[in-house]
Amino acid sequence: MSERLPGNLQERLRELREEHGYASRNKLADAIGVDRTRYGRIENGSTKTISSDILVKLAELYDVSADYILGISNTPEKTYYDISELGLSVEAAKNLYTGKVDARVINELLINNKFAVATKMMATYFSGAVSDLLKAQNALMDYNYDMILEYQNTGELPKDDKDIVDLKKQFKHAKVPANTYEFDRIQRQLMGAVKEIHNKITEEVSEYQKQQQVIYYDILEAVKSEVAKVPNIKDLPEEQKKEIIINAMNISVENVSTLSPEDKARVELAITQIAPTLMDIGKEM
Repeated sequence: MSERLPGNLQERLRELREEHGYASRNKLADAIGVDRTRYGRIENGSTKTISSDILVKLAELYDVSADYILGISNTPEKTYYDISELGLSVEAAKNLYTGKVDARVINELLINNKFAVATKMMATYFSGAVSDLLKAQNALMDYNYDMILEYQNTGELPKDDKDIVDLKKQFKHAKVPANTYEFDRIQRQLMGAVKEIHNKITEEVSEYQKQQQVIYYDILEAVKSEVAKVPNIKDLPEEQKKEIIINAMNISVENVSTLSPEDKARVELAITQIAPTLMDIGKEM
């Protein structure tokens, strides 16, 4: 998302109007169906407030967020959309919200170019436009084939002429199964999208695992360093030794700057579960 310099309501209104080619306030007022004087007073600052109906009209016209127009945000792009703006049905949005469909998969599909092409192909397939065109083409091939056959039967064309026989074969083979043709193309496009997404996620997971291995190694080394600061740890009671090691682990986790809060929480939970095995670290000291 792009970010712009701070601005107040009046500055944003003037900036957006000029960016979108409205040379005057009057032309802008006419475009959104608002009284010219009323809008002019808002943009020149005579009126310090803006009604919600005008704000909504301006946000829709400029395709920016209301917060940006008001000067609350410096990011013009909208961060949320109405369901109707996205073209989603209530049921589709509900499936996303409730997790009935995998949101990450949907997100990856929506940003994949092959999937975008596939949706256009499916829309055409559902409309029947290509199917009707192919049926018309097939009918034309049948007509040409039958016409040659008729001329051969009447003796106007020779039956054993090689060129004519080849031409008949071409007309016969030029026919395309309408539904199968479209379906196969869509299937190939969709599978191409799935493969691309699979490769992308696999690479991300592999990179994440490498990063985690480095992080966990750093944590282990930090734990050993913390435990080494405790004199005579081998001679301490087992429970006290266990507590020292767990505290050292927690300190080490907190000090890893590359670990996200979510990962830290997972590691800390794991610490309590594997505490008995951490005793081996104390034995090594």
